[in-house]
Parts: sequence; structure tokens; C-alpha cells
Amino acid sequence: MVLTPVEFLKKKVNYSHILEAQQQHRDISYFVQSSLQKEISIEYLRQWTNRKYASNDKFLNWVKTVFKTDNFLSFFKYLRHPLASAKLVNDDVKPQLRRVFHADDSVFKYTLRGVEETCHSELKSEKFDDELFDAILFNHNDVVVQDIDLEEKRFREIISIKNIISVDCEKDKINRIAYRSCINIGGKEVHGYSYLDKDQYIFFDHDFTAVLHSIHDLEDCPVDWVSSENMFTENHVVKKSIFSYALADFEEFVFLKTLQRMTEPNGAIPVTTKLKTKDNNPAGNLKKTESDKEPMSSSMIGGQKPDLINPISSSESQLQAGTVVSVPAGNNADGTINMDVVKNYFQFHYLPVESLDYLNKRITEIENRILSSLLGDYEEQNAAAKNEMQVSKGYVSKEDKLRWLSKELSRIKKLSDFKTLALLHGKENVAVEVFFGTDFFIESLDELFTSFKLAPNAIERRKILKRISQNRNKHNLQQAKRDVILYMILPYASDTDFATALNGVVKMQPDLFEMQTRFDFWIAMFEAEYGQIEVFYESLGDDMKESEKIILITNLIKNIIKNEQQAIISNA
Repeated sequence: MVLTPVEFLKKKVNYSHILEAQQQHRDISYFVQSSLQKEISIEYLRQWTNRKYASNDKFLNWVKTVFKTDNFLSFFKYLRHPLASAKLVNDDVKPQLRRVFHADDSVFKYTLRGVEETCHSELKSEKFDDELFDAILFNHNDVVVQDIDLEEKRFREIISIKNIISVDCEKDKINRIAYRSCINIGGKEVHGYSYLDKDQYIFFDHDFTAVLHSIHDLEDCPVDWVSSENMFTENHVVKKSIFSYALADFEEFVFLKTLQRMTEPNGAIPVTTKLKTKDNNPAGNLKKTESDKEPMSSSMIGGQKPDLINPISSSESQLQAGTVVSVPAGNNADGTINMDVVKNYFQFHYLPVESLDYLNKRITEIENRILSSLLGDYEEQNAAAKNEMQVSKGYVSKEDKLRWLSKELSRIKKLSDFKTLALLHGKENVAVEVFFGTDFFIESLDELFTSFKLAPNAIERRKILKRISQNRNKHNLQQAKRDVILYMILPYASDTDFATALNGVVKMQPDLFEMQTRFDFWIAMFEAEYGQIEVFYESLGDDMKESEKIILITNLIKNIIKNEQQAIISNA
């Protein structure tokens, strides 16, 4: 029996799975998203520690079972937010994954009533793409809703898993859904529930009374999961995150980093023992003076005046810099002075170097393992050189991660863009092609230049030249396009190829020699007559092949060279 919208709301379909998805989101967010440091008194924390039941902080619950109360209190004092794992994700992982936006072979085509364009203004693609990227990383259980609001010019939004209360879905498709929402009616906010399926939108208030009802002709539910992969076979609600299988490593990383922070004060202020002597002023305590009657801060002063105005006495500790300590001379049985008393008057106790080395090494291992699992093969920049097979394997591993992210982004963006335009203009009038690409310029410029030097022939060198341009200008696509065109027009890709041609059996043509040796000059002459070379190239249209465009531009440059040379001869 098919449930009515109200029955669907009240039954909370798949709600147990929704709760699991919410818990998974909290577990992952704890380690990967920044949060503010809370101020909690030690006394409150001590009471919390002594309680027998667990809190909702899984990580601290685990640490609590490992440590005694005093050790746990010390650990908590050094556990600082944002956590070390969140810093690692946001400073090292996220920027690397943003390479997905700079693929060489990405495709974005929108056809609306027969007119093709690369971007449609109603989609606000750049902003929405960033929102999708962040959602895939940090809110992978959320959904994207296409909800057309013509007055506000708002066509879609990302709904948190925390607000979903009922969902009927298959492996990668939502049939209908209900979530907590708020709408504005007559200038007044009304809180309730939104219900969506393949035919209609309905907004219910908290009494399950339909307040708004609209029909759509999409013939598909205008809601999609942000992520496509399920975490479990029989559960289509809890999705797989890029961080799902790194949680244990995050936990150990934060634990060890906190322990490392706990050891740092011991390095600067070690535990000290000294021989017991008669001392009226215990080390580290201030000598009590009349000045102790003074208020310690402006907030305490108020209308008061200090009874006495005297300088505050300094500490009498023997560990202060510049202190001269007089040690009573002890005599040995033979009458000589016992120097051991002098040498061992103070003893400083540090953590064993072996323990610190192990801790630092283990932290580095866990950090590299996290980066490898999230980004592919990872090595520090100063790591030992790899052989060619290792480098190739590393590139493939990194590209696999970016291709996975490209696939996820391409899927959800294509679904959302199509459904948004279909709701606005009719699905029969819309065609959408979205692909974030697979070529992400993983190699560094140094590696590309090295490959250029080692390339076996001119064909490989020209390919690498094009790749160098695309890599160097991945944030300036117009310049990258210009450089690639210039490299294709340049007669010889390198000085080696030019020298080989000069020494060849067949004499080089004069116009080729001119182009190669004065290339920038002849490009400037071309652009003075025909305009920017990349604009001219594009103006030739899509009907002409790339090779035909290059030949045409090359011949035009040769004609300019020929005309200039004839003009020089005529004026001689």
C-alpha cells in the first residue's frame, strides 16, 4: 500500500538509517572540520571524568578509558581545537583535491532550445560548484534539492542530513523525501516539513496541514544524494565518504599529536631535584610583603586604594637565571672536598630521547598514511628520488583519487543542472553535458622540464611543451590556450631540433629560419594585422580541424615574412 504524504511524514521511513547517517557525519566532522576551543574549568572536567557514564564525545570517552584521571586531565588541557587532523585536512588535503577544477579535458555544455553555451547564468555555477565540492568532502550524506523560487531567484539548495526525517530511496535514486524546512508566507516565517516526490511539492506545518502545494512535470523526484556510493550493501541512506576509512588514523594522529604537545613543556622546564638544605623561602614562592595587600588587576581595584605602595618581591627560587648558589663543602674521609655534592646539587630530568624519537616517527608515519589514503601516493618534497616506475605509479594513484572526485562532482552537478533547467524551461527543451575531466596536471614543472630534456624525439618534446603551458597556466586558461597555439605554430620545439634541421642534408627554407629565430617578432606582426592569435584561432569555428587552423595561421605568417622581405629588397 502506497503511503500518503502525511503518512509518509509520520511513519519516518528509513529513520533508523537516517540516524546512523547523522552519527557517521558527527564522527567524521569531529576530526575533519574546525571548531572553536571551549573554555571548561578543571573542576568541572574532574567531575565529568569521575562519572561512570560516557558522553557524546567518542574520542574523549576512549581516552578516558586509557588514562587515569590525573593523566586524562593533563591530556585534555593539551587537546586544542581546531584538532591537528582538521588542520591536516584543510591545509594539505583540500587544496590538493581542488585540482579537480583544473582538468585539461573538462566539458560543460548546455543546450537550451537549440542554443548551445558553456555556462548558463541561472545556474550560478561557480558558487554552486564550490558548495558541491565542500558537500562531497564534509557533508556527504546531504541531499541537493531543486526547488524553484522565481521571486528570490533561488533554484536549489543543499539540505543537511540533520533535517531529513523520512526518505524512500534506491541505491542511487531518491523516490520521495520529507525534511524540516521553513517558508515565508506574507512576511511571516512558518516552520514545518517539505515533502517532494516525482509529481509534487507540498509544505506542511507542524500540525501536518498542507500550507502550499504545487505540481511539477519533471517525472522524477527533484532531489538527489550528494554522494553516490553507499557505505553498506543493504543501506541506501548512509553514504561513503572519502574520510570513512581514515577515522582510525585520524584518532591515532590526534592522540599522538596531543601527547607530543604534552612533552614540549618538559623540554623547556624539566623536572628538577636538588639536595635538601635549610631554606626559609621555598623555591618558586614569592616572599610575602606588605605589597601583597595591593589589588592584582584593574577590575579588582574599583574605588579602593592600596594600603601600601611597595614593589612586589621577586621569587627566591635558586633556578632563576644568574643565581649564584653556595654549596656547603663536604669532606671525604681523606679530607678532600666531595665534588659530587657540588655536581649533583641540581638534577634535571627529561623524557628519554628514544621515546621522543619514537613518538615523532610514529606521527610522521600516520600523517603520511592519511595523506596517501586521501590523495594517493604521498612523499615529502625532500624524500629520496624514485625510479621511473615508482613515479608513474604515484601519478596514477593521485589521478585515481581526483578521477573519483571528478566522477562524483560530474554526477551530482549534471543531475542538478538538468533538473533545475528542466523545471525552469521544460525538460524537452534542455540538454546538459557535464564532465570535470581526468587530466589534472599532476606533474610539477621541474619534472616536466626534465622529461622535455630526456624526450627521445621532436613529437614527444612538442607534447611536453603543451603540457608545460597547461600546467603553468592552469589558473589562467586564456593564457594556456594562447601558449598551446604558439607551441603548435613554432617550427621546431627545441634548440636540439632546430640544430638538427640546420645540419641536415636538405637546406632549411628561409621563411622557417626566420620564424624560428625571430618568432616573437613575427607573432607581433601577425597580431598587428589580424588581432590576438588565440581569438583569431577561435574565430575560425568548430567546422575547421585543429591541424587546418594551424596550417592556415602558419601560411599567413609566412606571407607576412615574404612581404616584409620583398619590401626590404625594394627599398634597397
